Amino acid sequence: MSDQCCVKDSTFIKGDVRRYGIYPKRSFTNNQWSEVVKLADRGMPITFNKGMYYGNIILKGVDSITIYFDDATIAGGIQIINNGDVASNSITLSGKLTVLDKVFIRQSSNIKFDELNIISDTLNNIYKKKNRGLSIYAGSKKINIDTLRIMDTGGTDDDFYTYSAAAMQVHGYNNNPEMITVNYLKIKNAARSALYLTGNNHKIEKVEINNFGYGSNNNMFGLEDAKPEAQKVFSGAWFNKCNDCTIDTLMINAKKGNKTYSARFDLGVYSKPCIINTIKFNSIAKQMPIEDDVLTNVLVKRVLKDD
Repeated sequence: MSDQCCVKDSTFIKGDVRRYGIYPKRSFTNNQWSEVVKLADRGMPITFNKGMYYGNIILKGVDSITIYFDDATIAGGIQIINNGDVASNSITLSGKLTVLDKVFIRQSSNIKFDELNIISDTLNNIYKKKNRGLSIYAGSKKINIDTLRIMDTGGTDDDFYTYSAAAMQVHGYNNNPEMITVNYLKIKNAARSALYLTGNNHKIEKVEINNFGYGSNNNMFGLEDAKPEAQKVFSGAWFNKCNDCTIDTLMINAKKGNKTYSARFDLGVYSKPCIINTIKFNSIAKQMPIEDDVLTNVLVKRVLKDD
């Protein structure tokens, strides 16, 4: 497959983004990235070598894309979204990937990550802000993440965080995401809620939540499927209209000053339960209230004592 249309530096091998003018420690434009996407969309595997890349990765209405990250950091965000009626499909982001802003997925299917880390680094973040977490939105299906860490998500009344109500939010009214699979999820220092989960047939093996709910609840847009203003009441883990889902282990470690709920078990289809096999709260989380809707479908099988 010829890539001569896009070559800027022929000293690098095919597929290496440096060959196409995208280098570590430098900014890249959306136009530069679009040229690389054209190659990827034609079947060429793309590689980001170790380093910090200053820009955004946008995958819009593309199919069968493979990108390998060799411990690479994207100083902006990643969007995997539809292009009108054309969904993105079969996207593999392998290796170790770190993102400094937001990962947003919409109307996309068969997406796979090996290791995804969303962290805050205001010195290198292209917006000079803390990260906005992970948002999996309407029409997304079959998202598989082996290891997911979301650390130090922002949540001030700045407009930048208006649509970031939780470090990880999975929602989409009347078109909720389906079949989200995560082997290990760690959320630490979420200024607002840590986890908001809606949808169908999700499976998360282990969830570890440490410190949440200390940010601002002003200037926030609502979460879909939630009651008006409910997003302003923070929680460690919030399950709402979460049907036929399984969480193997849920650990919530709160700190003094965390507000307001350790967990929220909202409504769902009773015949399609959201099963949490094992739940463990630390001593502070135990003292916090749990919101348990009378119409909830969340079933907790076992509660472990704090060490």
